[in-house]
Amino acid sequence: MENRRMHPGRIILSLYELVKNSAIAFFFLFILRRGSDAGWVVAGRWIFIIAISISILNIFLSWWRTTYRLEADSVQIDSGVFSRKHRNVPFRRVQNVNRQVPAVLRLFGLTSLTLETGADGEDASIKFPAVTKAEAARIEKALDGYRRERMETARAESGTENADGETPAAAVAEPFPEKVRTVHFTAQLKDVLKASFLSFSFIALIPVLATVYSNIDDFIDIESRAEGFLSFLAGSGVVLGITIALFALAAIAFGIIRTYLKYGRYEISSDDERIYIRRGVLTEQSLSVRKKNVQAVQITETPLKRLLGLAEAKIVTVGSFEDNLEDISSLYPFLPKRRAVEMVGELLPGVRVLDSMERLPKEALTVRMLRFPWIAVIGAIALYIWRPDFPYAPDWPFLTAALFVFTYLLKYFDYRNTRYAIRGPFVQFRKGGLWRETFLSRREKVIEAAVSQSWLQKRFGVATVGTTNRAKPVHVEELKDLPAAAAEQFDRWYTDRNPELIRADEEVESWKILQNEL
Repeated sequence: MENRRMHPGRIILSLYELVKNSAIAFFFLFILRRGSDAGWVVAGRWIFIIAISISILNIFLSWWRTTYRLEADSVQIDSGVFSRKHRNVPFRRVQNVNRQVPAVLRLFGLTSLTLETGADGEDASIKFPAVTKAEAARIEKALDGYRRERMETARAESGTENADGETPAAAVAEPFPEKVRTVHFTAQLKDVLKASFLSFSFIALIPVLATVYSNIDDFIDIESRAEGFLSFLAGSGVVLGITIALFALAAIAFGIIRTYLKYGRYEISSDDERIYIRRGVLTEQSLSVRKKNVQAVQITETPLKRLLGLAEAKIVTVGSFEDNLEDISSLYPFLPKRRAVEMVGELLPGVRVLDSMERLPKEALTVRMLRFPWIAVIGAIALYIWRPDFPYAPDWPFLTAALFVFTYLLKYFDYRNTRYAIRGPFVQFRKGGLWRETFLSRREKVIEAAVSQSWLQKRFGVATVGTTNRAKPVHVEELKDLPAAAAEQFDRWYTDRNPELIRADEEVESWKILQNEL
């Protein structure tokens, strides 16, 4: 196939980012200091003009010199203005696919496409910053075509052969069924309103106003005017009440709008192979994850969500996400817990959240209470050195005592909430004091299992178990103070994942016995 360039909209997006990043320097040098003849100001203006000119030239040259080409099983990318770089990324390395449509690209009907791989550093993803939606669909179609071809080849190779040693034509020519997407969740207005209050997004108005006030105060002396306005408010209870009510309404409206722009048009769907998550109004973001790449599921419940019966289910998957897409792997953060559990089963038919789980023995509570409370001790030392004198708070000895009481209460609640289940191909952990988190994974998705026992744990017959799943970074889950028998069961559960490994271990053990006998 022929080499192609990004859409020219990539130039517009880069220019927009350049203007946004240099706006403050331009305002300071050419607006605020427009009448200044100081040497450093004049030099700063020339440096600014030269830097902007070089950046604009680099934007055009970078767009012109960056090309890509789709092959049958890979994508070839050539980039670099003076120092050329060639990348050959096989389709088999692509783990996830996500799209972003910033407001600037939306004006031109363009999108940004990213193919996430399991690599590290700058090779962790293949980015197409600005392409048409048709071109993005063509790239995704090429990726799906490669995977479909591999599936057809594997199916043909596994087909039965006839008497002449040939694979029947029906085993090769039978087409795959057309993918049908099932929509599992679409955010409604009530969901957006619920999210705006539970995420406390209305509080974000305070730092925004503080930032605006700080920036304006650098150029205009509004401190004296603000003091006069506050004096005016303090002199009239009616005006103060109206002002507080208006501010509260403005904060609520700001929170609802902010939440709607982020979670509006939220949709979760799936087909036989993939999970699709889409969200955003001005900046649209979408994620496509292969079901076979999902390594585990996490269900998180904050204290407020537990009180309201809500939960957040998040998938742990192979590959990585960009910084602003870390939270898109969540199956909507404000779902009723029952619905979140049901959706996990709908999206991942091979995964089932276990209902009944085992509690920790009383010995585990003893071990947890005997562990040294490092955080409380460090906090007590800080309070002793600082010795704060708050107007409406008790003295530091009472604060220190309260800190220790709170620490041990958290230990107790963590003990009460901790559960575990090792059943069939599943392992499930639940832990947390005020915040509760449930972790679920299948045996074949766990790449490493660990069982450890400290001196204190050995004294009371408990142990710590842990799992490691493929992710980026690697996802490690740990559960402390299980009964020793449960830890042994967990070790056998993991070993059963590979019968060949069991036989190899038995052969090694037999060889050791034979060597001892000799």
